Amino acid sequence: MTVSTILQDIHTLIGKHRYEAKKVAVTTAPDFTPMTFLDTREKGLSRILAWLLDPCGSHAQGGVFLTAFLAWLGLDDDWLLHVETAKVLLEAPINANGRGGYIDVLIRMNGRMLAIENKPTAIDQHMQVERYLADLRSRKLAGHCLLYLSGTGNDPSAASIRPKMLDRETEQGTLEIRGYSDLVEWLDACAAVCQAPPVHIMLQGLVKYVRQEFEGLSDIEEATEIAAEVCGSATKLDAALSLFEAEALVRATVLRRLTNTIKEEVSNRRGWRILGSDLGPAKHSNLLIGLSPDATIGFGLQFAQANHRWLFFGITSLDNRTLPRGVKAAMQALVGSKTGDTSWPVWKRVGPNDRFFPLSQQTDREFWLAAHDGRLAKLIVDYVAEVERVLRDAKLLKAVQSRKAG
Repeated sequence: MTVSTILQDIHTLIGKHRYEAKKVAVTTAPDFTPMTFLDTREKGLSRILAWLLDPCGSHAQGGVFLTAFLAWLGLDDDWLLHVETAKVLLEAPINANGRGGYIDVLIRMNGRMLAIENKPTAIDQHMQVERYLADLRSRKLAGHCLLYLSGTGNDPSAASIRPKMLDRETEQGTLEIRGYSDLVEWLDACAAVCQAPPVHIMLQGLVKYVRQEFEGLSDIEEATEIAAEVCGSATKLDAALSLFEAEALVRATVLRRLTNTIKEEVSNRRGWRILGSDLGPAKHSNLLIGLSPDATIGFGLQFAQANHRWLFFGITSLDNRTLPRGVKAAMQALVGSKTGDTSWPVWKRVGPNDRFFPLSQQTDREFWLAAHDGRLAKLIVDYVAEVERVLRDAKLLKAVQSRKAG
């Protein structure tokens, strides 16, 4: 079996799956999840976790979800003795005045504390994990544990906890590190013991959200059918494995096509210049356009994480200097975000309802298709064109164009 044959077989399977799904969509609503209408930023996700883990939560399931959570973390039986009387706190200060920081979720249970540092997308603060562990140790508890829950599943950075301490704390079991994709195992365990249908629907929605957002599976049933098709014979598997081996090259080829399309568009725009064109699997890779030949202020896209994760757009200062007066406010109003830092004074993550980049926050299949067929290139060019228009109308364009390397 050739690669071409397996591609055709999978294409046929996908078409059949979508046809069947469309026929029953009126009764199944396959694209719907309650998470669509909930706050899925860090604090919103912390509230959902705290609600599930609270024995007194309105889910009315008592401590069964917390019990499953403790088992998922591999904590010993002593943690299970007082689950029903556990107290769950949000944004708990690690000292009386809160100057040391706030733990996202803190669970107290008869002399033991389980803390959750929730990091779906945010970066670590300086010595953050060390501070939290030091606070837990200082309470002289019968037992304590800090769960570092991140979108990637990676360890906290060396700026948050020194490597030797990281090794020691994880070995002692006082620091557990998990990724959001790992939560599916716990959520499935919760669904298995949940007796309330409305809560069960919520759990299913959470699983779907996690798989879409952190695993890149836009359609779990479709992925399952494809896996079954691929594993149906050794020849199909061999062809599919050849495809998997070429994945990195396929993605690189698509992004190279995107970059070449942008370069062609930029060459036709007066004053525009490509400032960065390494958009790819590396962390902080980007595609940036300047509005003058020697610009140090760029507009475009960047991946905040490795492996094409966490795509955002906005305005960047390549030399980390403050933007000309008035530019930041104008861009905040245009983009609809006040989030920023030194290198990206204004940035916003792409999203399905975004004005400029209506894309899934997960770089899913739609992203790659849009990058391949020219739709993404048009979105980028249209965004920079609108930036140029707004700056011109506000009489700020010359200030941006004249900002050159000092």
